[in-house]
Amino acid sequence: MYSSQFEYKSSDGLDMEKNNIKNTLDSQAGRLFALSVVLFVLYLVGVGYAFSADRMLGQTLLGAFFANAFGGRAAGVGLCIGFEMNLLTTICCNLFFETVVVFFCYSLFLFSMNHYIKSRLLNKALLNVEKKALKYQDMISRYGWMGVFIFVMLPLPGTGPVAGSFIAYFLNFSIKRNFVCVLSGTLVAIVLWTIFFDFLNEHISMIHVVIAMILMVAAIYLAKLVRNWFVLKSNKGH
Repeated sequence: MYSSQFEYKSSDGLDMEKNNIKNTLDSQAGRLFALSVVLFVLYLVGVGYAFSADRMLGQTLLGAFFANAFGGRAAGVGLCIGFEMNLLTTICCNLFFETVVVFFCYSLFLFSMNHYIKSRLLNKALLNVEKKALKYQDMISRYGWMGVFIFVMLPLPGTGPVAGSFIAYFLNFSIKRNFVCVLSGTLVAIVLWTIFFDFLNEHISMIHVVIAMILMVAAIYLAKLVRNWFVLKSNKGH
């Protein structure tokens, strides 16, 4: 009798867990997360093909994605230009990289806002990014769509498409309006960075040294940023 009741409760719990997973995957956040994963898989397939056709191109695409994701669009664009990728391909690739990163981070943000994510460490990191975004909300809200667009486009610490998408969320932008605004600002920024690095490439013989310095600065900034998210904030909470 006891065993039967236990099995019944276990079955109920399992069904509830399955329903929760299904609801999560069917949510806006779940669909966006799935899309980001699909885009990343397509990227990996593209990198694999590039390695088979041109090893240097494969290395450039691989390095540029991680430079962009962890060091910002300037690092990604600079690496592409430094390895002699043409301007249009540089712009398209880096816009694709930024799109994958924004979709992924925004889906995690939505998971967190809807309490789907129960990782304390990840929630703290997302909360810290959210707080940084909220610092600019009042100023940006006066200009609406254009305010978010300029915020995303500007090459300043703390700005960019991920924080911009969070601000657009708090300004009650629809997801379509949010991404059109954020990715438009990102595209303009990438075009400007591409023109800038192409100019350096044409006029400075030590362009690879300049790019290496930018990547180093970006890596140091990222290390400090991650430490602030996961260490300093968690210490303040104790």
